[in-house]
Amino acid sequence: MAFIDAKTLPDASRIEADLVIIGGGLAGITLARELAGGPIKVAILESGGLEIDTENQALYAGSAVVRAPGNADKPFDDYPVQSRIRAYGGSGHVWGGKCAPLDPADFAARDWAPHSGWPMSRAQMQSFYDRACDLLEIPRFGPDNALPADPARKPLDLDPRDGFFPAPRVFTRFSGGGDKTAFDAFRTDFTSAPNITVYLNANVTRIRLNAKGDAVEDLDVGCLNGKRHTARGKTYVLATGGIENVRLLLASGGIGNQSDLVGRFFQGHATYSMDGDAETEGSAINVSRTEPMGLYLNAGRTSAHCVIGGGLPAQDRMKTGNFTLTLYSGGPPGSGSPTQAETRAIRQTATRIDGVQTDGQLLGCFAMSEHFPNPDSRVTLDTERLDPLGVPRIRLEWTYSARDWESFERSTAGLGDALGASGQGRLCWPIQRPDYLKIFSASRHHMGTTRMNADPKKGVVDVDSRVHGAGNLYIAGSSVFPTSGIANPTLTILALVMRLADHLKLEMGVSR
Repeated sequence: MAFIDAKTLPDASRIEADLVIIGGGLAGITLARELAGGPIKVAILESGGLEIDTENQALYAGSAVVRAPGNADKPFDDYPVQSRIRAYGGSGHVWGGKCAPLDPADFAARDWAPHSGWPMSRAQMQSFYDRACDLLEIPRFGPDNALPADPARKPLDLDPRDGFFPAPRVFTRFSGGGDKTAFDAFRTDFTSAPNITVYLNANVTRIRLNAKGDAVEDLDVGCLNGKRHTARGKTYVLATGGIENVRLLLASGGIGNQSDLVGRFFQGHATYSMDGDAETEGSAINVSRTEPMGLYLNAGRTSAHCVIGGGLPAQDRMKTGNFTLTLYSGGPPGSGSPTQAETRAIRQTATRIDGVQTDGQLLGCFAMSEHFPNPDSRVTLDTERLDPLGVPRIRLEWTYSARDWESFERSTAGLGDALGASGQGRLCWPIQRPDYLKIFSASRHHMGTTRMNADPKKGVVDVDSRVHGAGNLYIAGSSVFPTSGIANPTLTILALVMRLADHLKLEMGVSR
């Protein structure tokens, strides 16, 4: 295998390739896989080693806070370190393998959602999603994100006019949190190709532009044992994640920041639910029907399942963002406490429109609500705190607005109304706005900080993922997402990488 530990190279070594990929996570690996065996010489520069190491992981350390109106600030300093993995394979080491494309609504420009809209549609991404699904060996999603119908796993019979639908999720075996053997093969088997070299423990500390400032000339590479190297290519792809991409661009003199957009529009995914106690009810859903709910219950992540999603008709009707409710069984909120009886009171009102009353099924649930793009939600540099390689550490201000909470509240109320109107059940959602950050549980998804837009005044990269003003520098990963949606971002990251790979082949004179 073509792995080289940069710490073992002679000091001041020069790494050369046609394409230099900064970051050996799933984005960088997938891009290299697309080019493996071809004429383009590829070098992957990975900060970590083959496995997770605490010394490398500590390079992520920074400060963070979550802010929202009507809520006390939530200190979150451990998030930058805990939310990503700095090793070859990236956060694929801990990713559970969940896959879903973004919904068609996520790509749309919605006039009630400022800064929304992608420079391509969901339909235009279909072929790339198909290729990403094939790579991960999962079923392809249709243009409307529908999986083939299964008569044994029936969806809730919600009125389509309300705009809520069963949104599918599937799981790939190529994840460190799933099948470690399969994941290891995924991240290493292609490296036997003669045009691929992976450099481990190779931290890019600065991107250096040419004298004109319109293209990358070379990269400074540092190792934790003190050695320093240089990497040079014809083309460069930055793929270090939604926070680290920003860190490196800003630490390199503000590349791509002509419009003060690098680091802005940070978006994350969070789940919301409340376990009941003796004083409060918990979040729960009582489903009127008695048939098995296997389509929605995710038992052991071994098969496809659905969440209840809020499509564009629902968003347009309620002027909300994307929204999902995930159901689970085995001890609903409040189970084993006096609150269980209180929460079960929703069964008493879960009566079908035709007048037939049934106990149905009581299930636990948690919600996710889209974090609208917000320029005040941002990553900046802490120039007073440097890491051992001399790179400034980061400050994250994860910021919500009143618009986010209004969207969240209208979505939960709208779904409750839809369940009741269709006779499918009742939703118990006792959470109040001042408690949102108390029950907030963050996912490891960093999005939006180098957003894609054809206009350099509105985005950091163009429609081909090229950094505005830097002709040979591209960015891969969820930092280019204009909006976050609700789906785990990995499948969309890989689909965009497939799209980028096709572009680079043409750009570098290689037919597809």
